[in-house]
Amino acid sequence: MKAVVLEAEWAPRASARISDRDAERQWARIASDAYRNPSVDLRTIADPGEPGPTEVVVEVGACGLCGSDVHMFETDDEGYMLLPYHLKAPVITGHEFAGKIVAAGKDVTELRVGGLVAVEEIQWCGNCRECRGGYWNQCRNIEDLGFTVNGGFAQYVKVDARFCWPLDAVLDRYGDEETTLEVGALTEPTSVAYEGMFTRGGGFKPGGAVTVFGGGPIGLASVALAQAAGASKIFIVEPIAERRELALELGATHAIDPINEDAADAVLTETRGNGSAMVVEASGNTKAVMRGVEDTLGVGGKVIVAGMDANAAQINLINIQLKAGSFYGTVGHSGTWDFPNVINLMAAGRINMEHAITRRFPLAGLVDAIDETKQRGNGKILVKPQL
Repeated sequence: MKAVVLEAEWAPRASARISDRDAERQWARIASDAYRNPSVDLRTIADPGEPGPTEVVVEVGACGLCGSDVHMFETDDEGYMLLPYHLKAPVITGHEFAGKIVAAGKDVTELRVGGLVAVEEIQWCGNCRECRGGYWNQCRNIEDLGFTVNGGFAQYVKVDARFCWPLDAVLDRYGDEETTLEVGALTEPTSVAYEGMFTRGGGFKPGGAVTVFGGGPIGLASVALAQAAGASKIFIVEPIAERRELALELGATHAIDPINEDAADAVLTETRGNGSAMVVEASGNTKAVMRGVEDTLGVGGKVIVAGMDANAAQINLINIQLKAGSFYGTVGHSGTWDFPNVINLMAAGRINMEHAITRRFPLAGLVDAIDETKQRGNGKILVKPQL
């Protein structure tokens, strides 16, 4: 089969904290601490093979290109990749995907061959202390499709059936498999926003205002979910005009260009000084936006830190204390029915994530897709391995 494979040099920084076990298997908790000089190429490799008893083989229909994928190829002055997340190279990248089941193990009963599914990236063990406490995304034995084990920028992926969620209801809505698989590929990034806003953060009362910093895919999903949850006003703070327009299509009521407008002034004016019941940080540039996050937060408000940034940011905690505010760190999308709830919202037409899709590429066009994504002008770019 055809697949896109990432290679990188294992060279832990002197300051990196890496256990002996992780060093032995070259498994990085934070890739930017250990991997440098990345490269990528399209290869012909062996098919995944027959599924085990609880596994399925998925023919990938669409796989989204994430900012995390781009950070694998962006480097600092020393050649270290910018990715602030797990990695074990070499690996087939791609973690936001949907596809068709083409083979199933003998013990798989909830899924069928020919069925369309969205696949969780995070491969939680279910046995460790964290999983047993309900923190699947913080699994002590975590593996991640497209980061530490082979992912979706390939024609086929083999995965345990427990990480797959049927897209039957989405197919009923759209009526064709191609559109269903494209929308289904957005289940993962939308569930990342859902996990932060509702599973971790506990949501907000309908009628409250929501401000989202960053109009990339996670930010766009946050806008759509805020509308579905009954926000009265939804502010998108994003310097790129094309992304502001996409956010308005997905439900934002106000689009703020932070280069030419003070976000806090705009939010406080429109909310009559009350600020936001929830602020979602989805830019991944916390140093640049944190002051705006503090200033747009309302009394009793919640900050959801969904963007990933390995750099330190300054927080003036008294601004949070005086507002009785709360911070929620979040990463991932597994557990507590994040995936099926997002699929239900898509199927019901409560969120219309197809509006976030701006470009489509074949597998051989991945490098071009990455170059486009680096410009930060697109919404969601999809790679379609079967083209």
